[in-house]
Amino acid sequence: MKSTGRLWLLAVCLLCRLVCTQAQEQEKKQLPREVPSPEKAARKMTDRMKEELQLTDKQYDKLYKLNLKEQQEHFATMTERGSGQRPSMGGRPGMGGGRPPMDGGMGPGMGGGRPPMGAPGERPVMEKDNVEKMQKAAAKKEKKIKKILTAEQYAKWQEMCQLQEPPQPQDHPHKPNL
Repeated sequence: MKSTGRLWLLAVCLLCRLVCTQAQEQEKKQLPREVPSPEKAARKMTDRMKEELQLTDKQYDKLYKLNLKEQQEHFATMTERGSGQRPSMGGRPGMGGGRPPMDGGMGPGMGGGRPPMGAPGERPVMEKDNVEKMQKAAAKKEKKIKKILTAEQYAKWQEMCQLQEPPQPQDHPHKPNL
């Protein structure tokens, strides 16, 4: 009788140990990743270009400065978007923190909910402006890169860019066009 109780106690202890070990392994896997920075992103892009295009030191320096400027602008726009977009879900009690109400947080007839959807394939005006800005910035960057690289390097760089960015369909493939 005593040996059966001891066996059960041993089995429970081993089971607890197993659960604790697995929980620790999962916690290790979920450690925060390294925070990206414009300098690291620019360095990585320029290093890749140096490797693929056999850049000189002078070309490398010029391209690093160009990539750094672009990445700093990109990070600045990302932080602007992130700071004013969503309210925090936490906070001190009584200070508006926590989960928002299910009805959008406003009384009847006060709005809330989703904005109206446009026609399929139609983009909001703000997004069109952003697309135009991005296209202008890309064209400007391409001009500068063309001045820095030789003709052979520039041709190879364009091939690299085409391989990197597959063409994106206008509509979602899983949604039927209406």
